[in-house]
Amino acid sequence: MNRRQLLAKAVALMAVTVPLITGRAKAGAAPLPADARAGAAAATTPKVVLIGLDGLMYHKVQQVRARNLLRLAAEGLLTRGSIAPHTTISGPSWATVLTGVWDGKHGIRDNEFDAAPFARYPSVFTRLKRHDPTLKLHSITTWDRLALISASGEQRADVVMVTPESPHDPKEIATDCATADSVVTAVTRFAPDFLFTHLDQVDRAGHRSGGASEDYLEAVHRIDGLVGRIVAAVDARAAAHPSERWTVLVTADHGHTPRGGHGGQTEDETTNFVIARGPDFAPGATGVRTLVDLTPTILDLHGAPPAGYADGVSLREGPAAHPLSGGLAAAPR
Repeated sequence: MNRRQLLAKAVALMAVTVPLITGRAKAGAAPLPADARAGAAAATTPKVVLIGLDGLMYHKVQQVRARNLLRLAAEGLLTRGSIAPHTTISGPSWATVLTGVWDGKHGIRDNEFDAAPFARYPSVFTRLKRHDPTLKLHSITTWDRLALISASGEQRADVVMVTPESPHDPKEIATDCATADSVVTAVTRFAPDFLFTHLDQVDRAGHRSGGASEDYLEAVHRIDGLVGRIVAAVDARAAAHPSERWTVLVTADHGHTPRGGHGGQTEDETTNFVIARGPDFAPGATGVRTLVDLTPTILDLHGAPPAGYADGVSLREGPAAHPLSGGLAAAPR
């Protein structure tokens, strides 16, 4: 199934777009500056960046010693668990990330969906706008289907960008770099109150070569460099603007089988992780929570009321597993 069907019409009708900014990615991230951490307690304006890494398995992050992701996890909360019996396909999982409800509620089971589910279960963009219409909300992604979620509802993201795919970029290396460039620019120049981004090349490598392949590991290493660039921009912005209280969240939508592919219920496909680094999360904390907890966390960080129908719980309430999880917790590898 081709996941990259164009959504130009949907984005044009429902969202504000800005020009794509491209450039060369530079790997690596500096640690959170001491002055930024010292001023975090006094910061009054919450800012949240959610980084979605399609198809990434955390034990592969450990295997390649991906320094930026490992540093983020060490500087904040790392939770790992299973999303079983939730559908391990991108459409259902990103819908869960951005609504806080499992596929059994929003009803999305594959990558072909429309905006109807987000009328009943509004996206985090809509809920944030209902809470405070002045909030600046950005969505900058490599996968075009995500634009439909961020541009849905009567209130939606202010900026929706999808990086065009190049036929000369089969591994999505340049495409993801362009997405990361746009995120860095957005953080540095505009400092949105909430920014969601999505990078896709790890999933592409998993489909092409399998989760046990060198190709997959190389993609994990490359994506770690892009995460480093984004986090460096966040940290520089936080240091220059001490009134801003920045949090970085990272998750994935599903894993991959050793030979490639997903959609089943094996441990490799259902494995999930969440990293939360910011002034509300103790360095080195661990727990068992999953992607369904991200929308409740983002709402909580912005002081927005929780959705009564949500399956997830804010990570600020503690890292322990909760009874509304998708399935039984999986032991970390």
